[in-house]
This record gives sequence, C-alpha cells and structure tokens, in this order.
Amino acid sequence: MSNKYMGIVEIQKINIGEQVYHQLKNQILSREWKPGEKIPSENQLMGLFGVSRGTVRQAVQKLAGEGLIATRHGEGSFVQTTGLDHYFQTTVPLFTIGEEEMAKIFEFREMFESGVAEVAALKATEEQICRLEENYERMKQEVEVLDQYVHTDLEFHMLISECTQNTLAVQIFHSYEGLLGPSILDMTATIGSGNGVKYHGLILDAVRRHDAPQARAVMQKHLEDNMERFKRMRLLSEKRES
Repeated sequence: MSNKYMGIVEIQKINIGEQVYHQLKNQILSREWKPGEKIPSENQLMGLFGVSRGTVRQAVQKLAGEGLIATRHGEGSFVQTTGLDHYFQTTVPLFTIGEEEMAKIFEFREMFESGVAEVAALKATEEQICRLEENYERMKQEVEVLDQYVHTDLEFHMLISECTQNTLAVQIFHSYEGLLGPSILDMTATIGSGNGVKYHGLILDAVRRHDAPQARAVMQKHLEDNMERFKRMRLLSEKRES
C-alpha cells in the first residue's frame, strides 16, 4: 500500500464521522497530502476506514466547508492551497509560516499597525493607558517564559488597537490574530524577547504622552528591526548547519 496511506488506521465504532474527518484533516495539515493533490476516492476511503459512503461524504463535505479541499465534478476532491495567500479563504489557521510569508506578515503589520499606533496615541483613555502599563509590567516578568511572553506581547498589540476607539481597527486586528500568535512565537524564539521589551516600552511612553508621530515611528521601527534581526539570525543558523 502507498506510503501516503500509512497515517490512516481503521476506524473504531465510536464517533465514526468525527474520526474520519480528523484523520483526513491530519493528512492535509501534516502535508502528507500536498496542495493540488487528489485525495483518495470515496470507494478507496470506504475501504481504508471500513465505513459507509455516507460517513465518508460527511467528512469530505466538512473539509470542503473549511476550505481545505475542493471537489470537482467528475474528477474528485483536491487539497487546497493553505498558505498566506489563502489565509482569509479558509476557516482553519495557517499552519506553516516560512521566511517569505513572515516578511509579508511584518510588511502588512508595518503598514497597518504603525497607523493604529498613531491614532492610539491621540485617543487612548487613562484607563486604557493603565491597562497597557499593567501589560508591560507583566511582559518584563515573563521574558524567560516564552509562551506566556508571546501571549502578553499579542495582548499589547490588541490593546493598542483598542486605544484607537475604532471598532473596525479592532476587528481587522482580530481577523489576522491567528497569524500573529505563530509569527510572534517564531520571531521571539529566534531573536529573543529583549527587542520586544525595549520597543514596547517606547511605544507605551509615546501613547502615555499622546505623541502620535512618535508612536507611529516607534511602532514602524519595532517591526522593521524585528524582521531584520530575524533574517540575520536565520542566515547565521543556516551557515552553522551547513
């Protein structure tokens, strides 16, 4: 039997539909079945799983609804591309972020979040500034605990968007929040937390003083500097491995 089916095991007779769905989804997310590749036919899946046609169809339809596969009449079902270019076309999070995609994410963040920081400095309330200060104090205490630090880092940027008093800005931030967590985690694991602590302190100071031009400039410098450091560290790591 082909190695592409090695990850599939016969289904236990409990929650059959969900088991089929999760196994198929794992084949896609693990890249066992690559973008553009045709998945096994209904008959093949029925034989592999030992389940009915209705169960297979239900699982396939659920995957199609999430944007993971596309069914072409008379041809079968094919794995959809799930990279950054299709992020807003699928209901599942992006699961791999390469250096090229990381650069695109940070380029967008420079365009969007620099303006957000500028407006935040103009409109932030005293209560919101206090929340930013509390966040920053936690951040400094969590520099040695990566997962907690990344969560607090993400929260800081969300709080900045809330300081704009613009619900659309907050919604846009939420719309790509699934990208930010993994990208901040990868970034911090590569370059460390020192850069984030430094720039977040400067952004907080600009917002506290309602200095809009400075808030924009520091946010842009923060994101640019992070990306430059990330590329240097990755390059150095590749040279060491070669």
